[in-house]
Amino acid sequence: MAEESLYSALGVSGKASSEEIHAAYRSLAYNWESWLKTGEGDRAQVRKWAHAYIVLSDTALRARYDGEGEDPSFREKLDLALDLSLRGYDDEMLEEYLRRLSFSEETVETLISFVSRAREGLSAPGPARMPGPQDGYRRVEAGRGWQWVKEGFQVFRRSPLIWVVLCMIMTGIGLLLSMIPLAGEIVLYLASPLFAAGLLQGCRDLEEGGELELSHLFLGFRKDTSQLLVIGAVYLVGQMVILGIMISFGGDEMTRIVNGSGEVDFSTLPAEVVNKVMIAMLIGMAVSVPLMMMIWFAPMLVVFRGMKAKGAMQMSFHACLGNMLPFMVVGSVFVGLAFFSVITFGLGLMIMIPLVFTTSYASYMDIFENRAHLEFKAD
Repeated sequence: MAEESLYSALGVSGKASSEEIHAAYRSLAYNWESWLKTGEGDRAQVRKWAHAYIVLSDTALRARYDGEGEDPSFREKLDLALDLSLRGYDDEMLEEYLRRLSFSEETVETLISFVSRAREGLSAPGPARMPGPQDGYRRVEAGRGWQWVKEGFQVFRRSPLIWVVLCMIMTGIGLLLSMIPLAGEIVLYLASPLFAAGLLQGCRDLEEGGELELSHLFLGFRKDTSQLLVIGAVYLVGQMVILGIMISFGGDEMTRIVNGSGEVDFSTLPAEVVNKVMIAMLIGMAVSVPLMMMIWFAPMLVVFRGMKAKGAMQMSFHACLGNMLPFMVVGSVFVGLAFFSVITFGLGLMIMIPLVFTTSYASYMDIFENRAHLEFKAD
């Protein structure tokens, strides 16, 4: 699996200007003081952002990184200095500690100056704040929806056979779980964001010049699992609420449909009963939209930005709300793909299912990382 680049860590392209790099760093890390003495996971995340900012905001370091990559020894020393600073060490304490490690005078001075630059990069007048729903994403025109699908197809083309195999495995797991009454369906809903997170990380690795692997499918079970499970739990509860609403409007016939307790012959039912069932289905579809808006970007915001589940779902909802027109275009395309899948006896699903994930990734990169076009690196 390809290592995440410093550009990807900040969510910017390789051609980003210094101003864009600084803005991305600020939008991710917010305020240095808010990270002091926090949990290890949070420190690791902001350390990654600070490290990327230090290298990419320095002309010489950035040129060396672009040409030769990063010196592992330098990376280790810088991450140590950043970690100590995030634990509350001031410059004097940091200098004393680094000298005890027998670092050279030049190295100590360089590391302290870099850490100071990382702190100063987050300094701004006014109180510290966490991002609101209006921060961290952009609104795009309707035509971008079609572009997302096209770029999603490019991601699929990078490794089509593996995409088909992974999605077949995931679908098979889903079918097996659905055969287990109640418990299987609960597990399926809870695990859905975990599977999605792994496949979406696979999209990023393909763009970075890496390979899509079987291990991607289960990445969410090893990384950010607790936050992804929270998203899954919200998805589960949301679906239960939606089904409850549909049953309350559709009556006994809707209950039979939901429970799968028998076929419903609409031709033998009174018109008013059929109307009730149809209205219940339409209401269910309408109520499902806000839930899907909460879920659409949430796994990527957790995995790529290190956000907590609650904030990720809130931001996902607002980003989708602000980009309804391009998502309507995407929806129209997938309706067509669904029809194509039907007339090809399900064969179209081998493209449609992977395209859901790859299109989702393309939309994330456009809306959250200001990347109008994916930038594939050489393998």
